[in-house]
Amino acid sequence: MKLKYIPNAICITRGLLAISLIFIPPLSPASITVFLLAGVSDMIDGTIARRIKGARSELGAELDSMADMLLVIVSVFFLLPAFDIWPWQQTAILVALCFKLLSAVPGLIKHRKVFFLHTLSNKVLAMILFMGAIFYFILPGSLAVKIYFVFMIVSVFIITLEEMIIIATLAYPNKNLKGFWEVKRINQEFRQRSEENEASSIEEK
Repeated sequence: MKLKYIPNAICITRGLLAISLIFIPPLSPASITVFLLAGVSDMIDGTIARRIKGARSELGAELDSMADMLLVIVSVFFLLPAFDIWPWQQTAILVALCFKLLSAVPGLIKHRKVFFLHTLSNKVLAMILFMGAIFYFILPGSLAVKIYFVFMIVSVFIITLEEMIIIATLAYPNKNLKGFWEVKRINQEFRQRSEENEASSIEEK
């Protein structure tokens, strides 16, 4: 396998790990292990893609987003029902998932394209989700875990709102920015390239 394909292979593996969770008893040592392996893959694929020349691609970004969404959906519908948390929290998590899916709406409206960002905030959110599973495995049903789930739910809404604002203010769909502080630079670069392309077209004519 060429090195540049390694990040894509990791994303595909994460998707397969997510699917395997459907067939493993929830919150068992095996399911927690698979879930954490998927989490580790999410942490390292982007880093590897940046380190290997030619590894970053539009296909890789799409695979990453699809694998992440698949893992979240499987976790919510197959792992969440096994958690001993407050009843309203399960409902709130489902609402948060729907809100996360709605973050694609600004992209559809402005860019005619569905895309999800790979910001630092989203990486932090993934870490929060994976840590929640660890805490529950160590302290099942404890008050501390229930409070952690409150923090997790609030984090989903705040980080998703940030993502929606970023997408709405981007001049073009760029998935790989680190956070809202890069929007101005990316928009300036896009305008500069557009002006240069327009100038080149006029000269050719």
